[in-house]
Amino acid sequence: MEALDRLSRRATQWLALLGFAGLLLLALMTSLDALLRSAFSAPIHGVNDVSAVVMAVVISACIPANLAQRRNITVEVLGSLLGKTVNQVLTLFAGVVVLVVIGLMAWKFIPYTEGMYLSGRQTWVLAWPVWPWWAAATLFLIFAAFVQALNVFADVMALIRMLRTRPADALSSERGLK
Repeated sequence: MEALDRLSRRATQWLALLGFAGLLLLALMTSLDALLRSAFSAPIHGVNDVSAVVMAVVISACIPANLAQRRNITVEVLGSLLGKTVNQVLTLFAGVVVLVVIGLMAWKFIPYTEGMYLSGRQTWVLAWPVWPWWAAATLFLIFAAFVQALNVFADVMALIRMLRTRPADALSSERGLK
């Protein structure tokens, strides 16, 4: 399991790098378009098309790395007040909620992408098919759900280890019940 976790985390880093490279290229293209448009009245045709299809891919490429590194916004006040065990349970609960949300997003992207494919939708200027871009975004979200499932599994195992190593009276004294 550890090897799978390491491999998936490395893949998330490469995927995020790909996403950031796409974002950089998009920013350069947009800047060049603005410069050419204002200085020479010669815009780059299709920049909006590229931006429209690339943005979903760029964002979804970075989500798995965010989840793998556990960079979510967290509020740990309650867990820190109620002790380590409750904090671990809350961490697990939050992980499950994130897994459900990412899983639902990926699940809903599948029929959306299928609809793009079946409709033959294309970008306005460049006439690029839209569905391959949404298919990539969907695959990245499915991968993000897999990464989050690994996180939830790790949280479950951490909670089990914690419960096994702590006697019952330590749990009650931790919550102030003694």
